[in-house]
Amino acid sequence: MQAQRLGFLFWLAVGLITIYGSTRLGLGAMREPGSGFLPCIAGCFIGLMALGFFIISFLRRRETQKKLSWDDVHWHRPLIISLLTLGFVLILERLGFILASLFLLFTLFKWVEKFSWKKAIFIPALTLSLTYLLFNVFLKASLPKGIFGF
Repeated sequence: MQAQRLGFLFWLAVGLITIYGSTRLGLGAMREPGSGFLPCIAGCFIGLMALGFFIISFLRRRETQKKLSWDDVHWHRPLIISLLTLGFVLILERLGFILASLFLLFTLFKWVEKFSWKKAIFIPALTLSLTYLLFNVFLKASLPKGIFGF
């Protein structure tokens, strides 16, 4: 249980750091969201989920909990995903939303989740197309354009 709680605290810290970083990008207003608006929402979601699970871990009955040891924890996947997300945040402004997101999603689907090449290309392309339509076309929000201007 101690390992789980430390994991929840780690994700709470990730959420808080994401919120802090997104405020530095600028949240904008409801009619004109800034570059940091979506990362702020994501940070709030991550932080609230981690906080909720952390609190629930104290409320559960102790008899029903499986005892976890540090040997049961597999660190490679969360570490890779955290590093990829950090890389995404660092290259978002330079490469722009489309390219940075495409790189992140493709890497997650192909090398972390082991999807086929077809799925690893199709799903991120579809996701980013729909995201672009929703935010740029329908909501007229500005996403980071990056060095290539798209």
